[in-house]
Amino acid sequence: MRRIALAAAVLSGIQTTGCMTVGPIAGPVMSATAFTYTAGRATQDFHYPAATLQSAITGAMDDLRVHSVQLTHDAGMLVYNGSTADNRRVSVTIRPNQAVSRISIRIGWFGDEPLSRALMDRIGIRLGELPPSAIPVDPPSEPASNPYFSRDAVPDSVMLRDQADAIYRDTPVP
Repeated sequence: MRRIALAAAVLSGIQTTGCMTVGPIAGPVMSATAFTYTAGRATQDFHYPAATLQSAITGAMDDLRVHSVQLTHDAGMLVYNGSTADNRRVSVTIRPNQAVSRISIRIGWFGDEPLSRALMDRIGIRLGELPPSAIPVDPPSEPASNPYFSRDAVPDSVMLRDQADAIYRDTPVP
């Protein structure tokens, strides 16, 4: 019982005194953490070095018809920029951190969850984490709507028509 309590204290970060005879027991090593999607950005951790992930990312981007892919280095991160078939910007960032590398994906201005998930899945398939599956003919895509301007909004030409008519007159009036 003491071993369990001591291991739990060590894992939770509680400082203990005395001699610890048994260290924390690690469970099975997972190679990837769960997919998360927040505020238009998909994130997932992979237990691979950045060099291994690079070829998987370029292959996954090619599978989903992301073209014009360019690699840049930014403050220790590797950033792949490309374009989708409908010319939205795709940014895949690798943040290496010891044995774990975090991959984040941003598609377009406001995100695209189905395409981000498909790209993460293709990376997992290329790494051998997921079972092989067919490459989709048409990549899944559902661009997020603009939270600031609705496509159904009244256009400015109609909304501001009365104001424009009041400012510009054909006859000079004092």
